[in-house]
Formats: sequence, C-alpha cells, structure tokens
Amino acid sequence: MQSISVNNVNEAYPLAAKLLQLRGKEVSPRGMHTLELPEPLTTTYHQPQERVCLVPERDANPFFHLFESLWILAGRRDVKWLAQFNRRMADYSDDGEVFHAAYGCRLRNTIWGDQIKEAIKMLKEDPDTRRCVLQIWDARYDLNANSKDIPCNDLVFLKIRNGHLNMTVCNRSNDMIWGAYGANVVQFSMIQEYIANKVGANVGIYNQVSDSFHVYTDNPQWEKIKNLPYSDYDPYKYDVRPFPLGAEDDSWGDDLMKFMYAAEPSCVNVVDCGFTTDFFECVAKPMWRCWAAHKYGGEGLEFIEDIAATDWRAAAKMWLTKREKINVL
Repeated sequence: MQSISVNNVNEAYPLAAKLLQLRGKEVSPRGMHTLELPEPLTTTYHQPQERVCLVPERDANPFFHLFESLWILAGRRDVKWLAQFNRRMADYSDDGEVFHAAYGCRLRNTIWGDQIKEAIKMLKEDPDTRRCVLQIWDARYDLNANSKDIPCNDLVFLKIRNGHLNMTVCNRSNDMIWGAYGANVVQFSMIQEYIANKVGANVGIYNQVSDSFHVYTDNPQWEKIKNLPYSDYDPYKYDVRPFPLGAEDDSWGDDLMKFMYAAEPSCVNVVDCGFTTDFFECVAKPMWRCWAAHKYGGEGLEFIEDIAATDWRAAAKMWLTKREKINVL
C-alpha cells in the first residue's frame, strides 16, 4: 500500500505523478495503454474543502466539476443535463439517455431509499457509530455487466470522531487525471461537507483508497503534468479560500432543486431563481452565468468577478482565459 498525505489536490498532483513514474507498471486493460501502480494508493486530504484544482498544466474544467457534483447531490442520472458541460460524458451512456451507474442516483434513489438521508439520520442518532456505509457498487447490476458505465467509486465509509466527520472512499479503478484528482475529489468532498453540515459536525479527513491508481499514457495531459516539480506553493495558503456550502437546513436543498430545474440545456434563467442561500446566489449562479455566456456566444469573463468563492473564481478565470480572446487585467 502506498500513501500520499496532503492538504488538497494541488499538492497531490506532483507527488502522485512522480510515484507513477517511479513505480508504475504498464498494463493494457481492454486494450488501453495504462501506467498503473502495482499496489493500492491512499490519498489523504486534510483539508477536503480545498477541492478546486488550480494546477495550470492540468487545465481542469471547473464548471463541469462543480455542476456535476450538484447533479450528483440532486440524485440525477440523465445524460442531457450533464453533457452540456462535457459532451464526452455521453460516450459513457449505454443508451444516450441515462447512465447505468450514476453516483447520485445510486446514493439517493435506490430500492432502499435515500442512502445519504439515512446516513444523516444514523450519524445524528449515534455519532460514534461505525456502521455508516454508503454503497454504490451493486453486484446484481455491475458484476460482469456489459455496460460502458461501471462504477469506479464503490463504497463510502463515514464516521464522526472528535466532532469531525471523516470519510473513506473505496475505489476499484482510479485514473489520476480525470478521476481521482479530477472529478472525484470535488464530488466526494462536497458529499462529505453536505453530510457534515446536516449532522452538525466539522469536515474531517477524506481518504481516497484507489485499488488501481493509474494514468492513460496516451492522454495528452499526462505529458503536461508527469514532470511537475514539487513546490511548497499552495494557492490555498496565499491566494484563495474555500467557500462553505452552508447546507445546514432545508433551504439549501430547495435551492439545489431550483438550480437543477433552471439550468437545463439552452436555458439561461438561473438568474431569476430567487435563491436564499449564499452558495447558490453567490457561487453557483455566477458560475452558471460565466458558463452560459461562454457557451452561447458571449464572454464568460465579463461575469467572473461576481463569483464570491475565490477558489472557483480563480479556476474559472484560468480556464476561460485560455479560451476567450478578451484581455483581463
């Protein structure tokens, strides 16, 4: 077992890239050229709320990362809503309409009910419990299934210790660039913070246990990040701060449903939703305005300063600046 202990994903990138180059072995599952660690890797995040990737070489799409995480918390599985932020996501659907193993649907809309809601109830009733486990993998549908979308993140363990909600996510197959240090760190840290707020706990440690930690060697971004030098510089220490979800009461969930309904493809009426929570009014809404302006022929950078979250603002500015021609002072 290998381990990396960091505050956030920005610190993890150069460490994991170096580890893959030193210990990675070439394998080709389903014919895909892959560099894989020969043993599992645990990445421990001590500040999970510092979830935004600000590594320039990675060129992560912050709009996709944020909105996919909200899509998951809303329990959705539809392709159309998510694909507006990343068209390639449709390639992972078997029928072009829904995803086989959408995390949100698996967590919130199962035959057993809403697992996240039940976890919140358990943790409130017994803060010392060790039985709070969320299940994404379902052998009835996933074991040896013929699907493009087999869940990578499979189990989530939650426990409260010393007033902090700690989380461990077990993952069978974790691509460093798109998965582990891409979408997953945002998705699951937001689930962790959401549950922590609901049970009245602080956000604790987030452990990501990756059984197969790897990169696809033909991914152009691997060439850009594989030789990242380690640096003591961390944008969260000097330049940006995380913005709290603030999901303590039902108003956050109400705003989430408003956002999901209004942010349908080709719809730009998110500004008229009347959000009551700071996260949706000051972060999600202006992020959407930037995205919609960029996507539908305008300049997303015109709205960049409206984003109250300095980390999401910095990431959005970095991403849009590479794609829009106007000068930004």
